[in-house]
Amino acid sequence: MKCEICDEKEAKYECKICKRKVCEDDYNKNKGICKICSSLLCEICHERLSITFCPICGRLICDKDSVQIDNVRRVCIDCYNKYFKGKLFYPNNSSKYINGAIRLAKRVIKT
Repeated sequence: MKCEICDEKEAKYECKICKRKVCEDDYNKNKGICKICSSLLCEICHERLSITFCPICGRLICDKDSVQIDNVRRVCIDCYNKYFKGKLFYPNNSSKYINGAIRLAKRVIKT
């Protein structure tokens, strides 16, 4: 079986995250994962795959090491603690916030 990343060399390992069969060149033996998963790991915990990046510091972040600050943005826990902790994110009029979220969802569904 050929490597699922390079499609050239023989696959000798299986990534413990995504289960890809990969060759030695595309495998990180220390972590037991392929180079694709390794490049997408959360830059805080270095264990889970990232879901986005922090718009403040630019680090890749996973769900557990980030905080959703509004309906579309997440920041890393470090930037949250430094810049946002204890501040109110949502408008006082929650119906405006909900209506805005509904309008955004309708726009996304149309595209």
